[in-house]
Amino acid sequence: MDRKILKADAKNAMKQAFISPYMVTVIMGVILMVLTVIQVFLDKWQEILESSNAGADQWRSYILFSIVFFVIYFILSTLLEFGYQSFCLKVAKRDESMSYGDLFSSASYFFKALGLYFIIGVFVFLWSLLLIIPGIIAALRYSQAIFIMVENPDKGVFQCIEESKDMMDGHLWEFFVLNLSFILWHLLALITCSLSYIYVYPYVTVTQANYYNKIKE
Repeated sequence: MDRKILKADAKNAMKQAFISPYMVTVIMGVILMVLTVIQVFLDKWQEILESSNAGADQWRSYILFSIVFFVIYFILSTLLEFGYQSFCLKVAKRDESMSYGDLFSSASYFFKALGLYFIIGVFVFLWSLLLIIPGIIAALRYSQAIFIMVENPDKGVFQCIEESKDMMDGHLWEFFVLNLSFILWHLLALITCSLSYIYVYPYVTVTQANYYNKIKE
């Protein structure tokens, strides 16, 4: 599969999108930034409690707030992960139904999405216990599962995983190289304090969506 064609088509698709992929990326980034700021606040709060020999009531408030935040963070990060891939898949397909609301489109099958996210994480972690390479191979095998679910929300968790494994059979190295080809873009994002991710992230994800659309055939 020609990487240059996939990337060029991704650029064209982003230009032709009815909803700006860059604006959608900014919205997602702002949400994640707010969550990061809250996490920093919690870390500072913990440091203050530890240095001041705080009482049980103060620690109880901190623990309660931390648990609530963890739940909210987990929910939002899962919704955004699936929602963003759903949006980028529509961009790749030139689907005119795309909207900002796609970021939270997985709410209707949230628990199924959560299950898929969790199972993939567990499988990749277990394979990684052997060595780094088996973990990478596992991540590549399951790489299409989220695209499969956002396109077919009626499918089950393990069905999406099995279909992803079937789709990636014989294509692991090809997909690995495709992702590796974006390394300079990721370095640029680091140099610009992640600001260039406004362009890089949708570019990478729409290219991956193009790969999914090709490979599923």
